Amino acid sequence: MEFPVSGITISPIIVVLWALFVGYVFSTVGAAGGILAGVGHITIFGMKNANMIKPMNQVLTLISPMIAAPLYFKERRLVIPVAIALGVGGIFGALLGSWLSHTFLADMKSYRPFFGFFTLLIAARIWQEMTPSYQAKQKVVKAANKAFEDKVKELKACGQLCNIKEIGVEFKQMGINNEFTFAGQNFRYNVFVPFMAGAVVAVISAALGVGGGFLLVPFLASVMGFPMFIVAGTSVLSILVSSATSIANYMRLGSVLDFKLLSFELMGVIVGSYLGPVLSKFIKGNILKIVLGVILTYIGIGYMFGHMIQAATGIKII
Repeated sequence: MEFPVSGITISPIIVVLWALFVGYVFSTVGAAGGILAGVGHITIFGMKNANMIKPMNQVLTLISPMIAAPLYFKERRLVIPVAIALGVGGIFGALLGSWLSHTFLADMKSYRPFFGFFTLLIAARIWQEMTPSYQAKQKVVKAANKAFEDKVKELKACGQLCNIKEIGVEFKQMGINNEFTFAGQNFRYNVFVPFMAGAVVAVISAALGVGGGFLLVPFLASVMGFPMFIVAGTSVLSILVSSATSIANYMRLGSVLDFKLLSFELMGVIVGSYLGPVLSKFIKGNILKIVLGVILTYIGIGYMFGHMIQAATGIKII
């Protein structure tokens, strides 16, 4: 099938299958959705317009936040003031990042190495997660999160006999220095910390054309010290804000979206996002991470050094 806006001819089946894989990985691993979307657009589909690829990547990464954010809000697992601070910073960062990328990374020759560099960083992160030292550290984190989750279940089961406010996020102090409770534990932060983090992450993610969850989730968990029970909801809301801003600014700057191609991709992403939690019961997460690590390492090396390797050996990597 011909997609004249993108300037490509490809079978819709290939488009749907790759988008299904993107949705499956994103819903299972929780990262690399935008990167894999970009790999599809650049290599699998053969798109040549870098400033079209970036916002189209981000459209696909919006699906999960749009579905998940209301659910987290309903469960009171979303720290709205933190998400707002991240989002406001993200607006400024997304405007700057999309402008910089649209201006200075407008052609594939400059965009591919940049994209490849961050692809390798994510691959390195995935390989790090496979090391025994990281696994040992994660056992402690998982034990803490499990204890926290048990506390939440205990409070929910207690119902009206307990203080119902303890179950969800409840703010005690708001301003520059904020304090809130969740499941009976106190958390404090300065509002400028998530604001600055949101801006920095959005500059990078908007320039790449990705969601930014691979940076936001570690920041909220490690720097802010929030439990994973509230990290996911808080990050997806801020991603929703910054990605929407980035897409709108790319279009304001002259980028166009191929809605015909996106319609097939969105079908695949939605189905893949549904299959992820279902199939994760049968496919071990470590196996998927190894496959993903191999793919991203290969793609990252190919995008960064492909021309050099081809010039030296005559072998085309990607």
